[in-house]
Amino acid sequence: MLQEVNVTLFAISFGALLGAIGNKLIMEYQKSNWKFGYYILSGISILLPIMEIVFNYKSLNTFNFRFYIFVFLVFIIGIFLLIFTIRFLDNKSIFSTLELDIPINEFTKSADKTEIKLFGGDLSFLGNSPTEIDGNKQYLVLKQQNFFRISILCEVPQDTITMIRYGKILHELRAVQLRFYNPDEADLRIRGRMIKIDGADKLLIYKKIKSNCYETIKTDTGNSNGALYSNIWNLIWSLAKPISSKESTEFIELFRS
Repeated sequence: MLQEVNVTLFAISFGALLGAIGNKLIMEYQKSNWKFGYYILSGISILLPIMEIVFNYKSLNTFNFRFYIFVFLVFIIGIFLLIFTIRFLDNKSIFSTLELDIPINEFTKSADKTEIKLFGGDLSFLGNSPTEIDGNKQYLVLKQQNFFRISILCEVPQDTITMIRYGKILHELRAVQLRFYNPDEADLRIRGRMIKIDGADKLLIYKKIKSNCYETIKTDTGNSNGALYSNIWNLIWSLAKPISSKESTEFIELFRS
């Protein structure tokens, strides 16, 4: 009896430890090799009950209800642990240029509809010509979400194509605020967006690591890196030049022409 109690206490303590580690990794979006430990444990929990039944089936002369309940529970725990690991601890973070729309749009759709802030560059990621922009998946989701405010940090336009792009965005998206920064003086060197989910600030940052390949970082302002990115955005936003009504009108007219 004492042995069974000790085994039960160990299982509860070990489960609590796994839960604490998993919760920390999820909340802080940390990359960690702990996921492989979870995979190994889930594999053991799935395979051991099967092996136990196969190897001991003939020696079980009578139906042992407690034995089968225990084996079944261990198997089910293994299945749930595997699903948990895949769903929460093994999220993909490296994407090709074509794949990048998926995590960005999923992140955008999860937002409260109050405000979204974009680290924009020259906004070419939305397409170059008006026709390209119309078919751009990220642009379509931005329109569909109908945010109360869209704040975009973008480069000072250097050519007509960029001005037309800005004009289309100003004309078609609700409550867009553009502010210009000079990349030669203060380039973020990152792209991404900031949203609120249930009132809390969340960030998705993506940076180019090689040709046609990006690494995404999902974080929040409770994390030191997330707080740093947020503070950088706010600082540059406060220093950036707001678009004037004259510039806005000129860009929209260029788009319409």
